[in-house]
Amino acid sequence: MYISVFYEGKGVGGITDVNGVYKIETRRGWNKVTFSAIGYVTKVVTIPSGAKELNVKLSPADIQLKEVVIKPQKEKYSRKNNPAVDFMRKVIANKSALRIEENDYFKVDKYQKMKTSLNDITPEKLEKGVYKKFSFLAKQVEVSPRTNKMILPISIQETASQILYRKDPKTEKTIIKGVNTSGIDELFSTGDMLSTVLKDVFSDVNIYDNNIRLLQTPFVSPISESAISFYKFYLMDTVMVDKHECVHLTFVPQNSQDFGFTGHLYVLKDSTYAVKRCLMNLPKKSGVNFVENLDIIQNYEQLSNGQWVLTDDDMIVDLALFKSMQGIQVSAQRNIPATLSIRLKHVYSS
Repeated sequence: MYISVFYEGKGVGGITDVNGVYKIETRRGWNKVTFSAIGYVTKVVTIPSGAKELNVKLSPADIQLKEVVIKPQKEKYSRKNNPAVDFMRKVIANKSALRIEENDYFKVDKYQKMKTSLNDITPEKLEKGVYKKFSFLAKQVEVSPRTNKMILPISIQETASQILYRKDPKTEKTIIKGVNTSGIDELFSTGDMLSTVLKDVFSDVNIYDNNIRLLQTPFVSPISESAISFYKFYLMDTVMVDKHECVHLTFVPQNSQDFGFTGHLYVLKDSTYAVKRCLMNLPKKSGVNFVENLDIIQNYEQLSNGQWVLTDDDMIVDLALFKSMQGIQVSAQRNIPATLSIRLKHVYSS
């Protein structure tokens, strides 16, 4: 879970990492810090004099990110005269100019690291079966950054690739530069179905598309042309993200029975309305086959030509393929260097 940490109304703040660690600058006279996360009660804490560390716990609220419960039922949400909706209309209106595919040509170097782990490892399980037979497995157990439960990594696959794109005629080609695989997955029977599911789940997620497909199921993007009618948007505050002033919004489906994302958007507070950071969650009730929970974290950086592009794309998904099979957690980290490897150019015919 990511938590926004900021000085109310000052335009200074940030968000925690997946472990809840954060840093925020202190200024004379600023002694109240706000902690906010969708699904939890916002908390304002007074900084004790001389304090260098401040630990805070948030209590669950009526909006729950994973359960997609929409505030109290009596809430009256209106799109009319709603600053959050007005702001999102501008984000959507400007998105076409921000799509990297609007360039005539681009070449992207991409690195992906995918880690597959067995979920919910307990001391009791480590005393039985394959865990008892191969005692070294206990030393490989680690804590999941999302669930804080013990997991056992069984395989890591790293892939370096290059994407070539031409707008007209539209052509896209992916060249695999290298693949490195390591692990102990041969000790566990995961079957071919896992490989098939992973290919579908870990397809590229582009929030600038109107629909995002996961396991052949379309979901409305938070900045889709139809997002205003599908999602409820809430303005949280203005915060600093990597030294950029951003408007922080949260979103949940209009209807709690609809299958959609819940999450956070951090949008530049300037005329571009570019997305700087996006955090999205897809809970179990979303109806996607085998998916118990899915988290997506995306970060965008600005190129030398001024265009904003996706540079960090992290996804964590909990899968339940069969009732008899232990749950699986898979994390994928995709990195696209924004300074050296992305080269954009416009091709003009004479």
